[in-house]
Amino acid sequence: MKQLFLTLYLSIIFNISIMGQEKIAENIPKDILDCLTEMGKDTVSALNVCESKFLNFCFQKEKGTFDFLGKKMAFFRGNTGTIKSTKKEYFDVEKQLIHKGFYPSPGGQLIFLNEDESKKTGYDVVFIAYNKRFLTKKDVVKQLEKKR
Repeated sequence: MKQLFLTLYLSIIFNISIMGQEKIAENIPKDILDCLTEMGKDTVSALNVCESKFLNFCFQKEKGTFDFLGKKMAFFRGNTGTIKSTKKEYFDVEKQLIHKGFYPSPGGQLIFLNEDESKKTGYDVVFIAYNKRFLTKKDVVKQLEKKR
């Protein structure tokens, strides 16, 4: 009886966790799907049209009126968010998720830099992927200035 209960309980938990995953075909605009091959082709910090469309779509709530088109973006990763990454690495992961049928969920911290901070660092926006520690804008600017 315990085994039957455990099996039913685990199957219910598994089904609930799967229901949280959104499928891509229903949610991502076709123009973004059509230009997946153009995303992350290089490691240059300036975003191309396809990368900008994708990020504008993924970060609709977070970005407000900010437009990623032509902006320079820095990428970091790691538990503490201090390992410098590239847009190629970021978009390779996102494209793998999309090809597997999952909705891209850019988990991480997005930081928009003002004009003064952009001049100091050379970037307009920063994305820190899957970090465990929250970084302040001040920490990120200081980190970018060191690496410049």
